[in-house]
Amino acid sequence: MKKKIKAGIPLSEVLRKDLKDPVFRKAFDEADIEARLAVQIALARDRAHMSQVQLAKKLGTKQQTISRIERGGQNLTLHTLWKISQAVKSKLIIELRPER
Repeated sequence: MKKKIKAGIPLSEVLRKDLKDPVFRKAFDEADIEARLAVQIALARDRAHMSQVQLAKKLGTKQQTISRIERGGQNLTLHTLWKISQAVKSKLIIELRPER
């Protein structure tokens, strides 16, 4: 008999609530690129209604790797970012903007 896994609260819902807190928002905005990118990947996966296991299968990797990516603990190449964007049906945009 398989255990039925209950779905948790979507990351997007948690972030929407947390970003209303000015202290959290300031820390989030000042987070390093790896942390911001990790959150964006997790949100994109959530929007695509995919689990870490499903994304890992599409990328030909393991769930543990996706978990590490979403924690900001994985150095990503542009090619890997592109593969992730394709898997979650998102557009990858990389820009260099002048500082204000």
